[in-house]
Amino acid sequence: MSRSQNQLNTARQLLDRYRRDEPFHLYLKQYFASNKKHGSTDRRTIRDLCYSFFRIGQLWHSLDMEDRILSAYYLVQPDPMEFISTLRPLWPIPDSTDPRLRAAALNLPFDPSALFPFKAQLSAGIDPAPFMFSHLTQPDLFIRIRPRHEKKVMQLLSSDQIPFRQITPYTLALGNSTSLESRFSLDAEVVVQDLSSQRIAELFDHLPKDFSGKVWDACAASGGKSMLLYDRFRDIELTCTDIRPAILTNLSKRLGRAGVPVMRIQSDDLTMKKDRSAFGKFDLVMADVPCSGSGTWARTPEQLSQFEETSLDGFVKKQRQILSNLTPQIKPGGYLLYLTCSVFDLENDAQVKWICEQQGLDLIGAKVFNGYTERADSMFGALLRRSG
Repeated sequence: MSRSQNQLNTARQLLDRYRRDEPFHLYLKQYFASNKKHGSTDRRTIRDLCYSFFRIGQLWHSLDMEDRILSAYYLVQPDPMEFISTLRPLWPIPDSTDPRLRAAALNLPFDPSALFPFKAQLSAGIDPAPFMFSHLTQPDLFIRIRPRHEKKVMQLLSSDQIPFRQITPYTLALGNSTSLESRFSLDAEVVVQDLSSQRIAELFDHLPKDFSGKVWDACAASGGKSMLLYDRFRDIELTCTDIRPAILTNLSKRLGRAGVPVMRIQSDDLTMKKDRSAFGKFDLVMADVPCSGSGTWARTPEQLSQFEETSLDGFVKKQRQILSNLTPQIKPGGYLLYLTCSVFDLENDAQVKWICEQQGLDLIGAKVFNGYTERADSMFGALLRRSG
């Protein structure tokens, strides 16, 4: 049996056994850790075969599993023939990167909506065609350069001949395999943060230029939003909460490395109604709420394959529970920054309408951050204000 056939068989077995209760990259990591026989080339090929399969969504279900994996690899990979030619020698060498032409070369139909079957749910700011096509490509790795480190970072990248795209003076896109830990002091000099996550700072423009006061990062996760806000407004008193204790441990370490002072870090289930008067009132509450994650599925395509549209109602309900428990903590004249990594209207504009109508806040500005135009994730953000 050829090496290519062995790689394909392994990919098929992994896809058959994947139970979808954990991120696929962790599942792969555990498999490779237990199967040392696979060298670096094998691991890369097996990984590419699996992720190519996830990226085609609902395309070509009539094919048998082996042909579907190979067809997905042919469609997605920039140069597929080194692998494909040993297994399907009669398949033509592609002369275009256009997936429609590649599908036609295999005499296969190509329906872009099969890549993302939930077009009817998209927010108004999403252009369906390029968004759907973006799921065929892995997003880039983005970093944000911290203040006063611009010169050092740019010089080091140039001296090491690291390819990058400069999006802004502080935002760079790099290849996903770029080693950062060996070159930079992470969080102190550069922050790994998706482009759209960085662009939520555009909503900070609606805040007073001398904004200061108490800030609650209510769904803090790894702390990227707190660092972003601190680099813009230094005179803030920060509280961070999350429901996951392990996440909070990592958050505390990151904020320490970043030199971001924080008054309080604690676990809090924000779906639960309880007395939070000890927190006091806040000038700004940031709520990057649990959501479908649909804006990140180009980065984690296995999640697209396991998403059920009926689960949206559950996300919307949880978001409203969280928001109902957060908004009483906003001072008169204070702000709510509502964020999702979703492209669905029910989690975005429709939810903002509910906040205005049911929580008594006024919309200041809202935006869909279309990362798919820059090989990045997509996000939604809205800044709202309580009347003074």
